[in-house]
Amino acid sequence: MRNVTAAGRNVDEAVQSGLQELELTMDKVEMTVIDEGNKGFLGIFGKKPAVVKLVEKIDPIQQAKSYLKTIAEAIAGKSDVTVQENKKTVSFHITGEKAALLIGKRGQTLNALETLTQLVINRYSGPFKHVTVDAENYRLKRKETLSQLATRLADQVLKTKKAVHLEPMPSSERKVIHDTLSGYANHQIKTYSMGEGENRHLVISHKK
Repeated sequence: MRNVTAAGRNVDEAVQSGLQELELTMDKVEMTVIDEGNKGFLGIFGKKPAVVKLVEKIDPIQQAKSYLKTIAEAIAGKSDVTVQENKKTVSFHITGEKAALLIGKRGQTLNALETLTQLVINRYSGPFKHVTVDAENYRLKRKETLSQLATRLADQVLKTKKAVHLEPMPSSERKVIHDTLSGYANHQIKTYSMGEGENRHLVISHKK
C-alpha cells in the first residue's frame, strides 16, 4: 500500500503533485490534508505551502487475486488467475500446466482455497462478497456429477422408501442436489441437511 506526502501552493496543487508521483487518479486514493497552507502577508511574509498525504486505496479483488496466485504457484507452479465480478459474487479461475493439483480429493483443496480467498476479499471489501474458486472447470464437472448422483439416489429412495444420507459436503454442493431434486417425481422426494460444521450432510427421503 503506497503513500506519499506532497506539497504545493494550495491543496489542489499538492494533491495533483501527489497523484502524479503515485501515478494514480483521485478515486484510487484517500486524502488527508496536513496543512492548508498560508499565502502569507502580501504573499511574501509567513508564506507556507499546503501539505497533503495521499494513501493508495486497497483493491480487495486485486488483493485476493494476488493472494490466490501466490498460493496456487506454491502448490502447482506457474499459474494464471482470471477474475469475473458481479454485484455479489467474485469468481476466480486458475489455469496452469499443473492446475489439477489445486483440486484435491472431491475438491477439498479447491474448497479450502475458496474459503481463504473469501476471507481475504471480505477483509477489505464493503458489502459482503461471495467467492468461488475454480480450476480445470472442476466446478461444472462436479455439478454434473452431483446432479446425476442426486437423480440416481432419488430413484433408489422412490423404490425402497428408505432415506439416503450423503457424505458431508459444502453448502454449494448440497444446494446443487437440492435444486436438482426440487419438484422431482411430482414432489415425492424431499431433501434436508443434518449435522454441524464439517459433518453437515444432505438427506434424501420419501415424503410419505
